[in-house]
Amino acid sequence: MHIIVIDDDPYIGEFISECLENISGYVVERFPNPLVGLDYVLENDINCIFLDIHMPERDGLETLARLREKKPYVPVVMMTGNPSLRLSIEALRNGATDFLTKPFTQDQLLLCLEKIKRQTKVLDEKIILEAKLKAKEDIDRLNRELTARTELQSALFTISQELDDLKNESEIQAKIVELACRILKVKKAAFLFYNKDVDGMVVVASRGIYQGNYRGLVLPYQDSIVGRVLKTGCPYIASSLNGSPRLDPFFSTWGLNNPPLICYPVVLAQRNCGVLALGEKDNNGLFSGKELSLLEFLVQKGSLRLENVTLYENLTRNFYGTLQSLVTALEAKDVYTKWHSQRVTEYALMIAKVLGCTEEETQSIRTITFLHDIGKLGIQDSLLNKPGNLTENEYHTIQMHTRIGVKIVENLNLNEEEVAIIRNHHECWDGSGYPDGLGEEDIPFLARIVSVADSFDAMTSNRSYRKALNTEEAMVRLVEQRGRQFDPMVVDSFLTALKENKLFSVPMISYKNSYEGFYPDIVDWGYIIKGGTKDTHLEVCRFNYRSPLA
Repeated sequence: MHIIVIDDDPYIGEFISECLENISGYVVERFPNPLVGLDYVLENDINCIFLDIHMPERDGLETLARLREKKPYVPVVMMTGNPSLRLSIEALRNGATDFLTKPFTQDQLLLCLEKIKRQTKVLDEKIILEAKLKAKEDIDRLNRELTARTELQSALFTISQELDDLKNESEIQAKIVELACRILKVKKAAFLFYNKDVDGMVVVASRGIYQGNYRGLVLPYQDSIVGRVLKTGCPYIASSLNGSPRLDPFFSTWGLNNPPLICYPVVLAQRNCGVLALGEKDNNGLFSGKELSLLEFLVQKGSLRLENVTLYENLTRNFYGTLQSLVTALEAKDVYTKWHSQRVTEYALMIAKVLGCTEEETQSIRTITFLHDIGKLGIQDSLLNKPGNLTENEYHTIQMHTRIGVKIVENLNLNEEEVAIIRNHHECWDGSGYPDGLGEEDIPFLARIVSVADSFDAMTSNRSYRKALNTEEAMVRLVEQRGRQFDPMVVDSFLTALKENKLFSVPMISYKNSYEGFYPDIVDWGYIIKGGTKDTHLEVCRFNYRSPLA
């Protein structure tokens, strides 16, 4: 135990040293000058200080005050030969640990040191406990901060991911409203864009407004909070009802009269284009700083996504328009193939509807089928329009249009099924087609649909080397090639589509030997009873046609 004695009376220091010199564990140093002793104490680790109150250079109470500024936990025993109640109280008030009256005995000194040891042990335990509590508080604070930051990052990621997955404006607008309601815990929301043609705010997405879908509704905005936000580009937040929202024409129109309310500006291409209005927060609570930060991120991210989608759609639309113009120009040069791609697209969409294709598959057919013969731009007109039979080399050259078409669209970022519409629409179910010799379900699904649509239009269109078949004759050819050239399921679906769209006038009849069910394994699909009488029939399971084949 390192003990310091600060006293201008050398006898006191000597006495304390003599009392403790034969007791192990004690080291005593003496300083008659309080200034020197104070400097030493401040620079070293000390376990206990005996400090005289009355000294010439600086009294003990002043020295004690300085000590407590730098060493708040070091035990200090005040000593004096002239004790008084006032001095004792003042010393204890200034942080003294104990008080000794001179002269004191060895037993009094040892008793004082034992008391200090016990107090020091308790103090050390207190310091350790405080340190543990402080560490726990710091850990809890860091955990709360980490949790809050993790939740914030998770919310930001969710916003980004859910918006990035969407491909068109209406979906993005609806998702912004949905996310705003979810994140800010509000019951009502409206996403509005300014339309200069009607000079009003048009609802492009909404939630909780009355009980209906108000997409397309035009709302007044002049002299309203929404109009002010649109004009200034500054958000409006009402935490309490001060009179203006209740009378605001916009809020009264869609029934949002209770605060808190938010109107947040939507900026596209550096122009104020719209407003996201939110209200009726759960439990009528206030919007937190975190919620407002997330709202700001949501609007900015959503605006950027809308800009990118709009730009992409415009660029894609222009590019497809250019390609379609080229296809139209290509087909217009030959009266026999005029509007071929448009008709093939329509037939393919009819098949897709019967097959229950997804929206994504249907959109691919709608967009890409028009370009299925785009590769013929790389084939000589003389070959495309040759009236007679093609030589083997010429036929091989014509077949190259599928590969050329893929090269033309390779920078369009088409998916595999879309590329296959261009590359593989001449593949055959039995593997005898081109360019890859694929068979059955190895042929991409959308390419099988376009193959049937393309062949049907080719058969029902005039060519330089033959006349067009009528609808019934073309249907017979499709049935004949069902399971050879064409996917049976696609052929059957096309026949259903032709019936549903009334593209032929042959009456339907039923036979007692017709099979029920769409794809029974035991049925011999599509046989033709040829003849020239009115009773000649084309019979296909589920598709029973009476068709004269003269």
